[in-house]
Amino acid sequence: MTADTTRLVADRLRDAVLRGYYRDIKQLKRRLSFRGVEEIIARAEEKIYNTLYSPDKKESYVRCQDLLDELIEARSILVSKHQALFKEQLDRFILKIRVFGFHFASLDIRQESRKHGEVWQTILQNRKEKHSGYNAEEFLQGDENTQINRLLGATNPLDENDFSDPFVKETIRSFAVIQEIQEKNGELGCHRYIISNCNSALNVAEALALAKLSWHHEDHASLHGADPIPLDIVPLFETIEDLAHCGEIMRQLYTNTHYAAHLASRNQTQHIMLGFSDGTKDGGYLRANWSIYRAKEELTRVSRSHGISVIFFDGRGGPPGRGGGNNASYYAAQGQDIENQAIHVTIQGQTVSSTYGTLPAATFNIERLLSAGLENHLNRSQSPLMSQEDRLLLDELAESALEAYLKLKNHRDFVPYLEKMTPLQWYGDSNIASRPTKRNTGGGLKFEDLRAIPFVGAWAQMKQNVPGYYGLGSAMEAFLKTRGNEMRRLYQHSLFFRTLLENSMQSLSKSNFDVTRYIGEHPQFGEFWHLLYDEYQRTLACLKAISGEDVLLAENIASKNSIRLREDIVLPLITIQQFALQQLQADNLSPEAHQMYRKLVMRAMFGIINAARNAA
Repeated sequence: MTADTTRLVADRLRDAVLRGYYRDIKQLKRRLSFRGVEEIIARAEEKIYNTLYSPDKKESYVRCQDLLDELIEARSILVSKHQALFKEQLDRFILKIRVFGFHFASLDIRQESRKHGEVWQTILQNRKEKHSGYNAEEFLQGDENTQINRLLGATNPLDENDFSDPFVKETIRSFAVIQEIQEKNGELGCHRYIISNCNSALNVAEALALAKLSWHHEDHASLHGADPIPLDIVPLFETIEDLAHCGEIMRQLYTNTHYAAHLASRNQTQHIMLGFSDGTKDGGYLRANWSIYRAKEELTRVSRSHGISVIFFDGRGGPPGRGGGNNASYYAAQGQDIENQAIHVTIQGQTVSSTYGTLPAATFNIERLLSAGLENHLNRSQSPLMSQEDRLLLDELAESALEAYLKLKNHRDFVPYLEKMTPLQWYGDSNIASRPTKRNTGGGLKFEDLRAIPFVGAWAQMKQNVPGYYGLGSAMEAFLKTRGNEMRRLYQHSLFFRTLLENSMQSLSKSNFDVTRYIGEHPQFGEFWHLLYDEYQRTLACLKAISGEDVLLAENIASKNSIRLREDIVLPLITIQQFALQQLQADNLSPEAHQMYRKLVMRAMFGIINAARNAA
């Protein structure tokens, strides 16, 4: 995604919403033909038209608030002099504009932390004084706090024309485009910059410094870049290690004078994103989910102690293996120690239409989320908070599950199995994953470069769903022998633990090892397949023992029946895809046959993803 593409998307969003406003105000003008009101509405109609088609004209809108002010003036006259006739229609139009502004939808910009480091290395190695005021040798001499202060204290502007490196130019241009979008669409048009794989306070400082020095102010004096900028810098904590240290990272930022000044300009509000998908890929299902829960508690504590309102942005994918599952149960299970005055959550492509695609579905799911947020406040007598003993048990379970998952992840055949036996390599061609299959486009396939969507999707295509349960069965089996009653009690009284296990039940219910049983005889991957199958069987038995159910999801009839109905569609597609995958492994396949079987794999992939969507 380039800066030019981002600008184009923002322009199209603005044009789309303005066209809607123009259509609505033309209809509204037919009703509001009252003295004093008609003139305002007619003028607003003309100015919306000019804003859309002739923005250089004087009679056009620069700010959305100007349009709102005029409509509110018309409303006041309508109420005071014309018995509030057709006020409901005008109020509906005003509400649309308050919600969608001139931006229609907010755009988030996202970049990986290592990329910012590479950009700064190039900038620092360029010794021209106006670039940063520091060369690489001087900068690297200090500790992390010194480096942060040097970056955030830099005042000389960055100009893309001073650099030959295309990526440095593009990075500087991307921040300039954010400013352009805000000037045309309003601040809400683009106000969040997300730092993927954030693992230090320096990563945040690098992004903020780039933004400040790339922002164009009216005053181009030497103090350029010291002024606050209307941009939220959002660290994204993804790995298990980063989740464990994120509280200390934010404390370091909150106590930094430069960053504190930036937060003061942002109404003392900090957005923090948590990567469920990559956390699960890094540490397995149980360890990731428990780490995120604990990280939220610590981030809430640290933020509150420094007078900061934290807004969590949850990167919860569609299936449980990406941190998804039942959103309402997940948020209802969070107690008073996790901030929830406002939340942001990602809704993945394959669940958008089913969850919010119709008015009844959208109303139902939004109401469930709202009620989940209120549940802990309204029913304190049945608080979902866990005792210290519960937490210690989950700590031990999570560590045991992590150990089992790491054995699998570090297995010599883990990456080769994904690469050779699954449809992983075709995800990049399908455009389903929205991003490339791996972060590093050069060299061979490495686990750390795999993106979460194709990683989880490949396991789902194989009907193995490994990210949704692996390690959980091994941990529970060990604890059932000595602490089974504790786990059963925790399952009964902790909504968090019960939701966690029920989401894993969904992954298991969608698994079907019969369709890949032939791999169990494979000369290279047979042993690896049996590792997966044994953990599947182990987890299945343990979940039944802890829940007391003879079949999975016995108490969740809606999910159980939904999965069963959709599996009737999925199974034929899986069979076709597995046949094609087997044929593609032949050494003597002609180019024509290879193309035909490749198309079969991809066509089946589309159908499987749509049919096997996860209910969120």
